[in-house]
Amino acid sequence: MVRMPVSILYRHEPEGYICPFCDIARGGNQTTVIWRDDTSIAFLALHQPLNNHGSLLLCPLEHFENIYVLPEPIGAHLFGLSKRLALALKAALGCDGVTIRQHNEPAGSQEVWHYHVHVVPRFANDRFYSARLHLVSLEERISLAELIRGSL
Repeated sequence: MVRMPVSILYRHEPEGYICPFCDIARGGNQTTVIWRDDTSIAFLALHQPLNNHGSLLLCPLEHFENIYVLPEPIGAHLFGLSKRLALALKAALGCDGVTIRQHNEPAGSQEVWHYHVHVVPRFANDRFYSARLHLVSLEERISLAELIRGSL
């Protein structure tokens, strides 16, 4: 039996894919960045649930499509940062809780082919699981970024 490399077996990004998260990691649109270190970046999501403004995306600077090819040391680093970001959301926004989610492959609802973790502020009765995403203005995202950055 011939074994396919994991990187090929679980690949869904199309040929020539232009990754929006790699663009941010390279320095594009830094106004909504909350955190950046040698291996990771966190920024305000462009599309957010109506009652959950302040939703963050955390991803490695290097492009890894999904959890299957993400090196474990980077995954462990991101997990630790997700805790730190969750605490910052609680301090900055006074949210009642935080949801941390991560999606893989089309059937797992992955839409951007760069591993990322959603860190979402939650409020009592926010209808998170039934809310549609909507575009949050750059001005609001910049304001939220400044507020959350101040809590790190």
